[in-house]
Amino acid sequence: MKVIFLDIDGVLNTPQTFIEIHNEYVKTGIKRIEIDLNRLTYLKRIVEQTGAVIVLSSSWRNLGKMENGSYIPLAPKMVALVDLFKKYGLSIYDITPKDIHGIRQNEIDLWLKDKDIESFIILDDSYFDLQKFLHKELINTSLTLGSYPKNIENCTGLCEYHVMEAIKKLTLIKK
Repeated sequence: MKVIFLDIDGVLNTPQTFIEIHNEYVKTGIKRIEIDLNRLTYLKRIVEQTGAVIVLSSSWRNLGKMENGSYIPLAPKMVALVDLFKKYGLSIYDITPKDIHGIRQNEIDLWLKDKDIESFIILDDSYFDLQKFLHKELINTSLTLGSYPKNIENCTGLCEYHVMEAIKKLTLIKK
């Protein structure tokens, strides 16, 4: 199994997303979930090209629960996310457990324990509590690391460069 540990804020949205959604709301009076549809398309490409499953590691996971192998949203925001995922042919396979100390690398390690995983990546805009995965599995979607090649687009959130990196890392089978 190939796994994508997915953070939401800073990966599927950016500060610009919130501005655009607010402007749409002012014009139409319709409020929508804070997800950038272009970035969702990038996630879909990764899943389609690798067959990876999505494990939610975002704090958004706490707005729902796993029950009988399905993610059950418990807040309107998560209902909207699950519905949007369905429209894009995506689903939440599982969520990371809550660690007593709230350290994400521990939560990911707990989830990985005793599972048969070919490969995994972590899509996240932060790395402060993911140090263990910094140089191998983490794909940082912010510019804070400043390690992009010169010819790569200057963007935050999930971008084309991250898609290519994710596909490459997920297709390198680890045993």
